[in-house]
Amino acid sequence: MKKFVVWGMLAVSAASLALMGFQCSSAEVTSAKLYIQRKDYANAEAQLVKETGKNPKNEEAWYLLGQVRFEQKNYRGMKDAFTEAAKAGVKFSKEISQQTLAVWARLFNDGVEKINKSQDAAGFEEAAESFRTAIYIMPDSIVNHQNLGLALYRKGDLDAAIPPLMTALEKGKSDFAVRVLSGIYTTRANDAKMRFTDKNSAAIEEAKNVAMVREKIKGEDVKYYIGKPSSVKEEKKGKGKNAVVVKEEWTYDKYGMTVTVEKEAVTAVKFVTPFLPNIDSSDYHVAVAEYGKAIDVLKKGLAIFPTDAEFSENLMNAYIAANRNDEARALLDERVRRYPDNKYDRYNLGVFLLKDNKFEGAVNEFKAVLAIDPAFSSAVYNLAATYVNWGVAEQEELKKAGKEDDKSYQAKYKEAIPFLEKVIEEKPNDVQILELLGQVYANLGMADKAKAAYDKADAVRQGKN
Repeated sequence: MKKFVVWGMLAVSAASLALMGFQCSSAEVTSAKLYIQRKDYANAEAQLVKETGKNPKNEEAWYLLGQVRFEQKNYRGMKDAFTEAAKAGVKFSKEISQQTLAVWARLFNDGVEKINKSQDAAGFEEAAESFRTAIYIMPDSIVNHQNLGLALYRKGDLDAAIPPLMTALEKGKSDFAVRVLSGIYTTRANDAKMRFTDKNSAAIEEAKNVAMVREKIKGEDVKYYIGKPSSVKEEKKGKGKNAVVVKEEWTYDKYGMTVTVEKEAVTAVKFVTPFLPNIDSSDYHVAVAEYGKAIDVLKKGLAIFPTDAEFSENLMNAYIAANRNDEARALLDERVRRYPDNKYDRYNLGVFLLKDNKFEGAVNEFKAVLAIDPAFSSAVYNLAATYVNWGVAEQEELKKAGKEDDKSYQAKYKEAIPFLEKVIEEKPNDVQILELLGQVYANLGMADKAKAAYDKADAVRQGKN
């Protein structure tokens, strides 16, 4: 955990208990002054409480009661008495102001010392109590709220830390509060997301595998992803020994799915009803809500500190984590203009552009990432994927235009090859990449390389890699 250090304030000397000379006072006040001279503060307080109960407008009695409570280190009681004295008159306003400031400084410095020295929850709670009392003494001092939040944060009592930190943010425009609060919410969100993933890992993996079953993949890949079908219906051409299977329909009862396979390739995938894996989404919703809280705090922080790069980066990451992609994209465009050498921003922008089929822009962003960090493996993969998807899109457009003989799209496949080969170096047993590389080789007429890639993919499926 990052250690935050706070510094104390210059100590303000507390005024010593000053006694007014004996004047025309009530019997209770006179008795209280005698007790004060003897430093018998308990009996002095009793007499003054009795007097203020009978005469609530007695300014002197209230002031003396505050002084007596100060000597007893009952600072909250002192504050209450001084407040009543101020309501009754202004005779002691200067003394009250000085005494209040002195006590506040004493409590503040005590809290600072404890928060910097503490090593356990008990120590941080003692620091927190000093700041709570300081807040009671001077509620408008924002630094007290900030330090109370820090003490509770260091103690691990995050729920209790949030309100004082929020006060420090909203009333004191504290950048420190923005960082700690957004960190609390983001950590909670990440923890909830991890719980969601751990709890549902098997179901998520199953859903991912079902989603991999689509047209144009090999029939063997279907079995690799989701296993053997529940039943197979064959359509044959010819009769007797000369009959040839030309089409198969594989039924997967578990998924309510039928897969049509022709010439070893999938030509259709149909669901009786949409496949809905058994996923408990409660923790996911908790994560989204906590990301939302982090977003709110970071937006407030950016409104106050519009050039803070850390705030904007954390805000963008929170947007993405919460699937608030439109807001993430708007902020991301701004960040790329402002911080062109941030590889994560350029990468994320490339991903958005690829999803929008803006291939040229995506290529430029992924290349920019690799210029900054050549070992950024996700950028290598996505650059390869961008070129392949770009080639496919151009090929389809040429077919629609009746230009089947135009092979210009192959230039994009050629651009993809070195990046696909680099991915395979890092993930030599990735069936999906091997198949994709084989398809690209085959499209370019590189038959031997295509066969080698397909054979390697088959070997991986069969556990012979």
